[in-house]
Amino acid sequence: MNIFKTTGFSLIFLLLPMSLSYAEPATPGTVITFYVTDSNLSTDHRAVMNISTSGLVDFTINGTPVSGPGEMVETGIDTGVFQLELTLPDSVNGKPLQDGDVVLMTYHQRADNSGNPTDVTQSVVLSGTPSSPVESSAPNVRIGQYFKLSIYAPNYNLDSQTPDDIPLNMIEVHMGGVQTTLADSTFQVNPYTLRETGPNTDTFEVNVKIPQSIDGSTVEMGSTLEFRFTDPSMPSSVFVTVGGGSYSTPSSSSSSDSTGLASSQHLMPPTPLTFYATNSVGANVNYINSTILSNLQTPQCDPPSGSFFMMGTTTVTCAARDQDGNSVVKTFVVDVLQTQSHIPTWTKKTVGFWCTGDITDSQLSSSMKYLVSNGMMSVQGDSVGQTPDKTTLCLWADGKVSDQDVAKSLYLFSR
Repeated sequence: MNIFKTTGFSLIFLLLPMSLSYAEPATPGTVITFYVTDSNLSTDHRAVMNISTSGLVDFTINGTPVSGPGEMVETGIDTGVFQLELTLPDSVNGKPLQDGDVVLMTYHQRADNSGNPTDVTQSVVLSGTPSSPVESSAPNVRIGQYFKLSIYAPNYNLDSQTPDDIPLNMIEVHMGGVQTTLADSTFQVNPYTLRETGPNTDTFEVNVKIPQSIDGSTVEMGSTLEFRFTDPSMPSSVFVTVGGGSYSTPSSSSSSDSTGLASSQHLMPPTPLTFYATNSVGANVNYINSTILSNLQTPQCDPPSGSFFMMGTTTVTCAARDQDGNSVVKTFVVDVLQTQSHIPTWTKKTVGFWCTGDITDSQLSSSMKYLVSNGMMSVQGDSVGQTPDKTTLCLWADGKVSDQDVAKSLYLFSR
């Protein structure tokens, strides 16, 4: 497998010389984002500025200079914070990127708070840790057929000379409210354990048959089975949809290459439906119009749409018929999150310009959309039949109300 993990957070520079580090995948073409804060560069207080990086910013990988972006873009009107995006090259000095390589960005600040020139640096360490340890050879498998389940689990590689095993009971199987493990004989796994693919590979595989029933419950066409790896250090899941009712002799795998091994395609769990709590406990969740249910006729779900969902993750199971009249059991996840907002303090300056009429509604909206789309601001709200509260926003710009008081209004500007 060749799956990498990206650490998804941003670090904003202070006007001090410093070196910060975090992990990014060692993959050519990966875009790494840096931020530089220097209010001296923001000379046009009514527009988002683009500044040439020539003579201001240098990039190196393991000390070797590499080409960087030709300009940096201000994150909003008069923010003084500028974003740079570096695309990782295929190689450095003829050598491919690898784990542990260090990307260094140096900003040559012409004047710090004391008026002296100084260099500000930020480093990024490249990593190659898989983002999800579980993958499947096929996202859609017929009843009676086999597919290959693969797990990346270096913690279970105990012997570098011979292949190791992972017990089948460490893979939970969920279908709606039904739960069992791969140790259940109904899956007719082959071999009878998750076997490492070779000495010291860290990858374990097993062939799994989709049964006609699980724990007495019929497996219907369209059902979604979740195979959940329960290792507490690397929990993850893969979801497989039952794609037909064929009960013929199972094939050895869902698809094969010239070696006879199933070809692997990395799968991600379906995106959960996310809602935000309306009080300290949870929220009423209306999911009936979600695209998840768009192809189903009169679904009957538990918990029903409109029910009160506690904060956390809840699995919803729906019984229905598809457009061809086939019986379908559909499961999906609803996440209810605690209402939290992250609003950069320098956003107040932009809102202040809007309050005094120096920028238009459209300019403020463009700035807010930019911040949200680039992950620099997180706000929640409801855009149905509401308008921004200008009075509260302007009080906030003057430091007279809290961030929470304006989160909904800023959300409306970011839509």
